Amino acid sequence: MNRKDFIQLCVLGTAAAATGTLHSCGKDDSVRPGGGSTPPPTPGSIDFTLDLTAPANAQLAAGTGFVYGAGNQVLVAKTSAGAYVALQASCTHEGVTLSFNSSTNQVQCPRHGGTYSSTGTVLAGPPPASLKQYTVAQTGNSLRITG
Repeated sequence: MNRKDFIQLCVLGTAAAATGTLHSCGKDDSVRPGGGSTPPPTPGSIDFTLDLTAPANAQLAAGTGFVYGAGNQVLVAKTSAGAYVALQASCTHEGVTLSFNSSTNQVQCPRHGGTYSSTGTVLAGPPPASLKQYTVAQTGNSLRITG
């Protein structure tokens, strides 16, 4: 390889590397699991049932915890008033998975401190919209969540 070919190869390699670097710094509007630069798509049709006597749902039934359903699309919790609520499980800001604080009856985003009421209304932080709320129907020890 002569000097001219070597220099051309170096220039092309540097240009290719710079193009890749610049592209990675550009705006990316895609949604990423667990977060991204744009809100997640609105969840589709939901219809599932939870058995409150199942060990996996023990904290939910006791009112000290919450569970996820429908492939982690829905957060189901029991409020201090004893009502069951089902809400979109991803933050409307960046799609981060939410949790429920049973002592405050609030849904919280761990990434930027977004806080929602137990009905999904934004209370604080950067979320631009309320959470989708699903219908919860209790029959005995069974909860059916639809929406």
